Amino acid sequence: MLRIIFSIVFCISTFAQTNPLKSDLNRKLFADYLYCEQDYLRAAEEYESLAKTFVSDTILYKIGKSYSIIGDYSKAINSFNLIPDSSEMFFNSKLEQAKIFYLTSEKDLLVNLLASNNFSSPELKKLLIAFYLKMNQLDSISNDLFQLSDEDVFTFKNFYERRKNPPYKSEALAGILSSIVPGAGKIYTKEYGDGITAFILTGMFSYLAYNNFKHARNFRAYLFSGLAAGFYLGNIYGSVASAQIFNAKIDFNFLKELSDYLSNKNYFINEIEFCK
Repeated sequence: MLRIIFSIVFCISTFAQTNPLKSDLNRKLFADYLYCEQDYLRAAEEYESLAKTFVSDTILYKIGKSYSIIGDYSKAINSFNLIPDSSEMFFNSKLEQAKIFYLTSEKDLLVNLLASNNFSSPELKKLLIAFYLKMNQLDSISNDLFQLSDEDVFTFKNFYERRKNPPYKSEALAGILSSIVPGAGKIYTKEYGDGITAFILTGMFSYLAYNNFKHARNFRAYLFSGLAAGFYLGNIYGSVASAQIFNAKIDFNFLKELSDYLSNKNYFINEIEFCK
């Protein structure tokens, strides 16, 4: 009799441990814990290991979000695409896809998403404007994209004007200025220290060359003449390069400010709180 009781207890215990529902439930709880601890790769893998009957739209969204955060955009898109348009997660899933298309410069996919019959929003329009600003495709920013009624429009208009009329320095003018007055091109590009140094060194070697020619010290005269010519030509080349660097910094700072703005706005996505 005792043996029979032990056998029954053993069978019940074994069944409880192998019960798929209990296993999936524990796995989901563990995946939720990993997600909230920002261990997104393991969280996504745990969610994906759940039985299909246990997977919900929320879990699909978390899988997509996890892969998006770690930069595995292909898997993120696949997961977001499984969320039906009847789901509460649908709107955010589309915005998450739009964010990925923006980051990966997939213009056609971003445009197609905006043009889709079942999804269109001011948030998506803002991302499309940001994309055209990022790629410097200002002709693609049609007036209807600016027909938005919130404070973001003013920020985008500011970005638009800066992108349309950037405060670039002319490379040709920088070179011409330095050819007239050594160092002037560097000062024009706001490299004041380099400009003053170029002016002093070129002037100093030119004077030494002149002085040695005047006193018939030909070797020194030619030596200083060579140094003066080298500094003079180098100062012209350096001024042109300085203008190029100045313009590159303008573009870099613009893109950084645009990126920071979108990041601070969370790409216009209202984050769903899963970890309260």
